[in-house]
Amino acid sequence: MGSIVVSIQRTKTPGFVNASGMMFKLLIGLMIAIPEASSRSYEEHEIKAAFLYSFAQFITWETRATTGQTAALTAALTAAQTAALTYCAVHEGPVVNALKELIAAKQTAGETRRYTLLADLSNIRQCHILFLGADNNKSESLQLRPEESVLTVGDSQGFVANGGIIEFRRQGARVQVHINLATARAQRIQISSKLLKLATIYNAPDEAKIDD
Repeated sequence: MGSIVVSIQRTKTPGFVNASGMMFKLLIGLMIAIPEASSRSYEEHEIKAAFLYSFAQFITWETRATTGQTAALTAALTAAQTAALTYCAVHEGPVVNALKELIAAKQTAGETRRYTLLADLSNIRQCHILFLGADNNKSESLQLRPEESVLTVGDSQGFVANGGIIEFRRQGARVQVHINLATARAQRIQISSKLLKLATIYNAPDEAKIDD
């Protein structure tokens, strides 16, 4: 497997980012949609927000049974399906605020992505993508039912080991994307091979290596 890597180079301009990998143009294209962003450098939390926004293009939610919706979503996401996603968080922070700004900037015709702040996880079934930042200060395992089919993303240490699907890991000046493929499958979520090839696949210590 390859890996999605964002290198954060500390220069005279704090937060300058040099991104490599398949998503570079996509991420930068998203970030310049934010007013005045094209004239400045990008902070780590902004890059994570851009990743969150772009992940949807590589995900298929196999089964969803949210309130008022009983039909299964089985085909690969079309542009319209991608545009109708709901992003959720339990606590707001720099990454979530950057994501909200990005969603607002992308509200063009037919673009209906939404952001919801949850009081707790009892209403998680309305969410397609749930971000749990390190500032949540929670290390317990994340237990979701398969029918909830939520893509969970976090940046706390051990997030994928504790039941999350995608984890941002900071290693020196690099931010990497790690994916727990077994958890994704248990949540009936399909991740495109294009994304898997550029990510690091997490394997539990007692598991054999996952081949996809």
